[in-house]
Amino acid sequence: MTEFADLIAQPGERHNVYGGTRAGKSSFIDWQMRCIQATRPSCMQVLLDTKPRFRAETERVPGGHPKWRRSAAWRYEHWQKGPVVPNSVVVDMHADHPFRGLWDRPGEIAIMQSGDAQDWRRMLELAMAFVRAQVAERERHMTADEAMDFYGRTTWSIHNKNDVFYLAARSGGERNIGETLGWQRVKGAPILIRNMFSRNTLFNLTEAGDVKYLAQNGIADAQAPEGNYIFHQWTRQPGGGISPMSRHTLDLPESYLSQLAAA
Repeated sequence: MTEFADLIAQPGERHNVYGGTRAGKSSFIDWQMRCIQATRPSCMQVLLDTKPRFRAETERVPGGHPKWRRSAAWRYEHWQKGPVVPNSVVVDMHADHPFRGLWDRPGEIAIMQSGDAQDWRRMLELAMAFVRAQVAERERHMTADEAMDFYGRTTWSIHNKNDVFYLAARSGGERNIGETLGWQRVKGAPILIRNMFSRNTLFNLTEAGDVKYLAQNGIADAQAPEGNYIFHQWTRQPGGGISPMSRHTLDLPESYLSQLAAA
C-alpha cells in the first residue's frame, strides 16, 4: 500500500505540483511540509508564501534572543479562517540576520511571507543565501506555493541574478537541497525548471489544455485527473526515464478541511 510519505519530495528532489484553484495543490504542499517534519525532522525547510495563505505558529521575540519564540496569532486576526502550520516561525526578512536562531528546533519551518511584489525580490535574495550557505550533513528544502509570482507571464525571473529555483533545480540535488514549486498552470512554468523535475504531481487544472505541455517534459501519458482531490504523479527514474502515471487521492482529515477558507 502506498503511503503519503512515498508521494512527497524526497531529499534533494525537484518537485513540481500543478493544480487550479481549490483543486488541492496548496493542501498537498502543506501536508508535504508536515510529513517532512515528522519523517525527516533534521531537514531545514523554508517556505516562500506570496499570497500569503499560510499561518505561522510563532515569531521571534523582538529584541530577544534569536531562539526565543512567541505566538504569531496576532498577525492573522483579520484573515479568513485557515490552518496553522505547526512548528513554524515567521522570518523577519528585513532584519540584519533573518535566519539567525532558526532550525535549531527539530522540524521547524521558516516562513517568508508577504503580498508585496517588492518583498518577493527580497525573498529570492534570502533564498539564494539559504541555498549557497555551506551546511554540512543537513537536508534543505525550499517550497513556493505560487511559484509563478517569481516569474510572471514572461517566464523570466523577477530577479534574474537571484533565480534561486533554477539554481536549485540545476545543482541542488548534489548538495541535498530540494525544492517544491506549486503552479496553477503548466504553460507558464519555465521550461528549464520543468525539464529538471524529479517528481511531478498533477491535480485538476483550470485550463485543461495545459496537460499537453507536460509532453515537452517527456511525459507521454499525461492526462488531467477527474474528481475531488484526485492527483496523478510521475517520477524520474534512474537512467532518466519517467515512471508510468500513478493515480492517488489526497485524503485529508475533516479537522483540517473544516479550517479551510471557503474560497
